[in-house]
Amino acid sequence: MADPDRHNGIGGAVWYVETALDRLYRFCGALAAVAIVLIAVFVGASVVTRLMGVYVGGLTEGAGYAMAAAGSLGCAYAFGAGAHIRVDLGLNACPPGLRRRLDQFATAAASVAVCFLAFYFLRMVRISWIYGDISDGSDGLPLWLPQLPAAIGLVVFAIALVHAALHYALTGESRIRDNDEALLVEPGKE
Repeated sequence: MADPDRHNGIGGAVWYVETALDRLYRFCGALAAVAIVLIAVFVGASVVTRLMGVYVGGLTEGAGYAMAAAGSLGCAYAFGAGAHIRVDLGLNACPPGLRRRLDQFATAAASVAVCFLAFYFLRMVRISWIYGDISDGSDGLPLWLPQLPAAIGLVVFAIALVHAALHYALTGESRIRDNDEALLVEPGKE
């Protein structure tokens, strides 16, 4: 196991928290991958059953539910891997100090926005639970069931953004920008 005192120049307790959070982000990424496989299974089953002339209710809804879960559960992992689309063209033209401040502002603003989104998504799940909302589709599933994985994904994404903003503020190092260096390839040195 790596030495916690050497991790980004911060103490052991913070290193353990960051390690646990990174594991959480990877776990959510794995769940998102499972959800993507479920989308393929549901769509494939829907195609096969239609070709056979058999109607199986809920396959289309299941694919939609899995898509929502994959989209939100994968956000934290993709963010940590530097895979989210970011507009760096303007930032690259800025001096390093301004670029750092703009990057910190963008991370903090995204943290606030996604925290609000996660809060209201959790609220929607709670309301669906309280009122016993049922899907309008042929599956008749209680709506809180497919909403819950999507809400969990947004909560974990909010945690990842706050984590990145705090890490950036405390250490001056971007958890995401460090991953960008691997993407930069000089022409002729591929």
